Amino acid sequence: MKKVLIIAGALHIGGAEKVCRDIGLFAKDCFEVHYLVFGDRVGEYEAELLEAGCKVLHADPPASGHKAYFDYLMRLIRKERYDVIHSHTMFNSGWAVLAGKRCGVPVRIAHSHSALEVPMPIYKRCYEKVMRQMILKNATVYAACGIKAGERLFGKKAFESKGELLINGIQTSAFAYDVAARERIRREKGLDGRFVIGHVGHLADVKNQSFLIRLMPKLLLRRPDACLLLLGEGADREMLQSLIDELDLKERVLMTGNVRNVNEYLSAMDVFAFPSLYEGLPLSIVEVQANGLPCIISDRVPKDVFVTDLLKALPLDNADDWIDAICTAQRKNSGEYCALVREAGMDVQGFLEKVYSMYGV
Repeated sequence: MKKVLIIAGALHIGGAEKVCRDIGLFAKDCFEVHYLVFGDRVGEYEAELLEAGCKVLHADPPASGHKAYFDYLMRLIRKERYDVIHSHTMFNSGWAVLAGKRCGVPVRIAHSHSALEVPMPIYKRCYEKVMRQMILKNATVYAACGIKAGERLFGKKAFESKGELLINGIQTSAFAYDVAARERIRREKGLDGRFVIGHVGHLADVKNQSFLIRLMPKLLLRRPDACLLLLGEGADREMLQSLIDELDLKERVLMTGNVRNVNEYLSAMDVFAFPSLYEGLPLSIVEVQANGLPCIISDRVPKDVFVTDLLKALPLDNADDWIDAICTAQRKNSGEYCALVREAGMDVQGFLEKVYSMYGV
């Protein structure tokens, strides 16, 4: 049985974290899978991974000391004698693939999940440049969830010539439209008779939930029965709650925190709104399409995620267009879309087959 080290960074609820979780959860008897996460926080996915026979290791993050982190990796790899290192930590993957090469690990995968490019101080740009070169020299596989994400980590030329596109997958059948779940969730949350605008994501600047909250006063003039349902948790919760209070929307915006039955909540929604400032390849949008839920998204979301006719992309500079698109959206033939997403190759099984093939099955 081959030993795999997945450097996930975290195992809390999230898109990239779910990808990491799926690899170990479905590996069964093929591999012995260890996870490396940063800090002491126990993520929501840890319990089920431990139950599945995986091992979870906690260590100080690279930012707390790069030399100490590299030395830790060297000791860990020599002790465990891994056959595969699969790092999901963007530019910090440079340390992992270098340590892996020095310790003779044959398969060293750097995996990009983000296309984010923002202004940064010169020392950070220098760090990224050094790490990119370290990755290009020491990784055996350049993997990414989307083309833009691949170009962000490896550079356009390198990803075009050597990159491997690993489109994130979901358990499509779990996200199929469910009438019974719709009725139950709407009853439990007091949403009967409401036009439910849904969103799933970390409560963070990049997900831009404040944009949706600010739409609500004007949107309610068009749809007095509307309410906004926000699933997720994060650092922006207090700010978003203050904005809700300021706009007197306490009865119109519901924040649930993290939930494990996102599939059921999607069935309870009437339209999905996703105004992200940037994305890699958001799994939530794949899930939405499998559910047959119409979705209004930011035009900054990569086109890789467009696998059905349910998506409508809009710029973020015209609130009226968003209001019009949200208010006129409606479900049509929701039960048919699960099969369409599966046929588009977005099922988790296809993703895992590619990953395990890289591992050497």
